Amino acid sequence: MDIFFQHDLEKLKVDVLTIFHHAQNAVQRSRGALLERNEVLAREVIDGDEDIDHLECAIDAEILRLLALKQPVARDLRFIVGCMRMVVGIERIGDEASGIAARGLGMLDRPPLPRSQSLEELFGFARECLQKTAKAFADLDAELARELCVDSEDALELNIKVFKEMTQYMIDESRTVERAVQLCFVAHSLKRVCDQCSNIAESVIFIKEGACNRHRCD
Repeated sequence: MDIFFQHDLEKLKVDVLTIFHHAQNAVQRSRGALLERNEVLAREVIDGDEDIDHLECAIDAEILRLLALKQPVARDLRFIVGCMRMVVGIERIGDEASGIAARGLGMLDRPPLPRSQSLEELFGFARECLQKTAKAFADLDAELARELCVDSEDALELNIKVFKEMTQYMIDESRTVERAVQLCFVAHSLKRVCDQCSNIAESVIFIKEGACNRHRCD
C-alpha cells in the first residue's frame, strides 16, 4: 500500500475520533447545563456546535479528496465510506447536545422540577453508549458494535419511562406542564444520541466485515 495513502487513512481515523470526542463532550456538558442549571455550560455547548459543524465539513472535504484522487478499493473503500456515514451521525449527536443545552437555558427562569431518576439514568446510558461507540470504531470491533445496536433498544425503554414520569407531573400539577414537556424533548434527544451510536456501530460492522447492517444488526 502507498505509504502516503496509509498516512491519509490514519489521519482520517484520528479526525473522526476527534469530532466524536467533541460531540461526546457536548452531550456530557449538556447534562450539567440542564440538570445543574448551569448557564455558562449551556452557552458553551451551543457555541461549540459550530466547531463540530466545521469539523464535519473539513472531514467531508478530505473524504471527497481521497475518493477522487486515490480511487480506493475493497477494505480501504469501506473504511472511507464508513467514515463518511459516521460523520453525519456524529454531527447530529452534536445537534442533540446543543438542543438539550438550549432547553436548559429556556427553563432557567422557572423553578426546577424534582430531579428525575429516569432522566439521570438516560444521561448515564447515553454516556456509556458514546464511550462504547468510540471504542468500537477505534478498535474496529464488530462484536462491540453489535452490542450497541441492542443498547439502542434499551434507550427507547428509558425514553418511554421519562415520558411517563413527566406525564404524571403534568397530571398532578398543570403549572409544571411546560417544563415537563421540555424534559420529554430532552429524553428524546438522548434517545436519538443512542440511535446515532447504533448507526455509527453499523458503519463499524460495514468497515470490518463488508456487510450492510443498516436498519438491522444481526
